[in-house]
Amino acid sequence: MEGFLGQLRPERPLRLREQPWAAGGKPATPFAHLGLPEPESLANVREGQVCAPCGDELDWLKVAVAPVDDRTSRVYLRGAD
Repeated sequence: MEGFLGQLRPERPLRLREQPWAAGGKPATPFAHLGLPEPESLANVREGQVCAPCGDELDWLKVAVAPVDDRTSRVYLRGAD
């Protein structure tokens, strides 16, 4: 996982969010339509900005990495153009 994240070249080290965010608004780019929990609803998620501006037509890209089990993590990517 660290190798993959390193290749994304985050602008700053990813921060660890230990607790889920309080219930609030609807995410701008929901993952529920894929049958996945929203990263904001999970605990122990590492997250941060990968690039802003990214170049070409992509304005920003954010990553969230959520543990699934002891050996697996799920990577969420959100971008805007």
